[in-house]
Amino acid sequence: MNSFSTGGGNFHHQTMTTSRRSSSIRFSLLLVLCCCILFIGSCLAADLYETLHVPKNAAQDQIKRAFKKLTMKYHPDRYKGDDKADAQKKYAQISHAYEVLSDEKKRQVYDRYGEEGLKQQERGGHPGGGMGGMDIFSEFFGGGGGFHFNFGGGNDGQEEEDEFKGQDLRIPLEVTLENLYNGRLMNFKRVRTAHEGNSQPKKCECRNKVIRMMVINGVMKRMTENNCEECKNRFDVVQKATALTIQIDRGMRDGEEIIFYGEGDATRSHRSGDLIFIVKTKEHSTFTRVGDDLKMKMDISLKESLTGLTKIIKHLDDRNLQIKIDNVIKPNSIRVVKGEGMPRKENPAQRGDLHIEFNVIFPTSLTTAQQDELKKIL
Repeated sequence: MNSFSTGGGNFHHQTMTTSRRSSSIRFSLLLVLCCCILFIGSCLAADLYETLHVPKNAAQDQIKRAFKKLTMKYHPDRYKGDDKADAQKKYAQISHAYEVLSDEKKRQVYDRYGEEGLKQQERGGHPGGGMGGMDIFSEFFGGGGGFHFNFGGGNDGQEEEDEFKGQDLRIPLEVTLENLYNGRLMNFKRVRTAHEGNSQPKKCECRNKVIRMMVINGVMKRMTENNCEECKNRFDVVQKATALTIQIDRGMRDGEEIIFYGEGDATRSHRSGDLIFIVKTKEHSTFTRVGDDLKMKMDISLKESLTGLTKIIKHLDDRNLQIKIDNVIKPNSIRVVKGEGMPRKENPAQRGDLHIEFNVIFPTSLTTAQQDELKKIL
């Protein structure tokens, strides 16, 4: 009995030692796999940020501005390059990146689990499905080892933010052709209505939708009214002086929008909307812009029309541009000077063309001697 008991003790001791070693190995492997998950997740998360050219810690305003800028460049209706298919592909990537990164819940999932986590969430499961995420924990602990992550569903936060965003303020911004040609920083000051300090909305669950039950023709009906007094006074507001610097890029076009997110006016019931400047080109005394080209009219004498001319044009960058023509210039004819138009916004190093229309000024009268001389020559 003693011999058997001693043998059993040794066997139990060996089993315990083996179990500890096995647990230690499993724990070490788990740590390695967790590190791999985090590393892979961080690598994947960088892709969408790189698509929008923003850092991983970018704020929502920065993400919105980047999306707007890239959309203006790659939107199929605006793209000026030759490779339309590549632009459409790029635009789809930009739109997908913004869809994810502008939604904080999706962004959290993406930062932790990458694209696969988003796919799992769309399929109805929690992020980290497949052989990544929580299934790896299940492999070691069975059923997840007590770990659980819940990222929730729906889009309530985003809906509330949109619902209580105020109207955008749109302001025409007159810009000279010189500033659109050379680029410039413009200062803009205004007094706006803003929320006081870090004012948070007062809690009201109805979201300005008061539900009333009414009996109409003997039928109980549900009526919605947008007149909740709590919602009308959700914020404390103050008058605030604001100074902005507006960047006019070289080659910007008439009608383009320059957006300052959240710089519009707030109300007691709504957050600040956006401040949007709309570029309006001021009329120029010499040049007219058509796309990336410049057009102008030049008056010339009959003598210049017949014998040629050399003229100097003061360009938009204050440069003297020489125009020299040695042959006959017909009335209303147009000469094109390549590369002397407006800078192309997508690539300011490239420029459109300058179109010069010649208007021949004829003399009102000629002496008999002049007429005789012309008859001999012509």
